[in-house]
Amino acid sequence: MNPPFALSAGQWPEVMEQGRVADEAFAAAYARTGDGRRAWIKTGLAAVYAAVGGPRPAACQRRDSLGHDLLLTTVDVPLDFVVVVCGRDFLSPARLVAAVVPALCARVPDVAVVRLGASWPGPLLTALELCGVEMACRLGVRGLPGLLAGLPAKGRGAVVVLGELALPPRLPFDLTVFSARIAGRAGVFGPPEAGFDLDALAFAHPDMAFVRHGGPCPDLPAWTAGPGGLADAAGCGYDAVYVAPQPGLSDLAAAPLVLGPGRETFWLWPQLPCEAFRVRRLGAAVVPSRPDIA
Repeated sequence: MNPPFALSAGQWPEVMEQGRVADEAFAAAYARTGDGRRAWIKTGLAAVYAAVGGPRPAACQRRDSLGHDLLLTTVDVPLDFVVVVCGRDFLSPARLVAAVVPALCARVPDVAVVRLGASWPGPLLTALELCGVEMACRLGVRGLPGLLAGLPAKGRGAVVVLGELALPPRLPFDLTVFSARIAGRAGVFGPPEAGFDLDALAFAHPDMAFVRHGGPCPDLPAWTAGPGGLADAAGCGYDAVYVAPQPGLSDLAAAPLVLGPGRETFWLWPQLPCEAFRVRRLGAAVVPSRPDIA
């Protein structure tokens, strides 16, 4: 029998508990965000939920009798926990939702988000509230090694790093680390009359630089004008392109993520499917012999 974990479900290392965001802070952020912006978050959240296929079964078991007398048993279960870590430069509620929802749909029982070196922006807390994540905490940058060292007490889990963060050179054996980062640039294509909600884009990605192609460039700090058309986008290194009135199949080579109007608050991380937060265990045996049938 495996030894019990030092931290049971719902418990976190002390360094996280000390920096836990109070319920009152969640409530205040939710109220300040307002109905309109909460609706933007909900729209993106619902789309991510649909894109990852919704919740997985709590456990899956399969037994196959294969060639060479092989009896193969496969068990698929969620990880014990997932911790998402972001730094002060990470500000996007859309990309945070895209990191959290796959872990929730994988049925991971404990999901937490840690922000290093800075206070929590209201939209990020509101996004977590709408996702149903209750554990958010704030740590100093120097607290990261201690946090990672304490996580194996919760069992087998994963850490998702959003953005550029320096990790310790040696990590616990049972801790899987995923890195989700962007270059921070997106291209916007299409006529103004079939365009995008710029307020929703700015809210979803306040840390993104937008380049406008083939139309008037908004007089906004994060926007610049760019030459060329959609055919040139693949060479621009964009994290995403926004194509109006509607992206087609031929446009999918332009960037890892190609989005149309109405998807300003949607994001997907290709390296973070639900399966990344599940564990597959295998068992092999010899197919039992069957008595001859008279």
